[in-house]
Amino acid sequence: MSGARAAFDAIAPTYDASRGGTARAAVFAEQLAPLLDPAEPVLDIGVGTGIVAAELTARGHRVCGIDLSPGMLAHARQRLGARVAVGDAGRLPVRTASVTQAVSTWLLHAGPDPRAVFTEVARVLRPGGRYLVIPARGMRPTDDIGRIVNDLEDRLDPGRTRQDGPDLLAPLAAGRGLRYEGPAGERPTVFRVSPAGMAGTIAEGRLFTGAWQVRDEDLPLVAEACARLRALPDPEVPRVREMADFVMVFRRED
Repeated sequence: MSGARAAFDAIAPTYDASRGGTARAAVFAEQLAPLLDPAEPVLDIGVGTGIVAAELTARGHRVCGIDLSPGMLAHARQRLGARVAVGDAGRLPVRTASVTQAVSTWLLHAGPDPRAVFTEVARVLRPGGRYLVIPARGMRPTDDIGRIVNDLEDRLDPGRTRQDGPDLLAPLAAGRGLRYEGPAGERPTVFRVSPAGMAGTIAEGRLFTGAWQVRDEDLPLVAEACARLRALPDPEVPRVREMADFVMVFRRED
């Protein structure tokens, strides 16, 4: 995981601004907060810069965070103080059966083995405890732009190691004692982007997380996707696109 650590250390200074900043973090906190017990502490696995944890704290929750990247945690400490620590999501530095509720936002697409993460979450949760996950790619858009981008993602990641939707994760979690209870807190998001604009984003390497390194041999696939996007009708005209952020709820079996 040293490569992922270095990648996130490198993008830490611009991470928040490139992913919606405080406004988007507040939306995520609004999705998570109703599902959390304010009387119990929250373990944020993959806390990153602490931007979502800080929004939960502002809503009355006591949050402690763990992240692999010291660079990201330097920002988290400014928000959360000493309640953060360096740690691997696949080897949590947490006592067995000591956690009632845990959360992760945009973690499981970013490099860690979800099987290892679920094994560790099942270990540290008390029976009946819950793990709330906001996926990054849980519901991929299927419009004309989305079909091309999704095809590129699938060709770059044929093993689906970067996908984090319930169809893939629920069976993995179930095999480790975590029952998927379904989605909650869905928030539709509408935005505008042109095919040419999306092609530019992909060409600049800004579509994927900093831990998703596109290999040199895969650059022709990226170039092909950009050409397909620019070949769509009216490529300079922004499309109205729809996505949905939601929370996946997992419960530790009793």
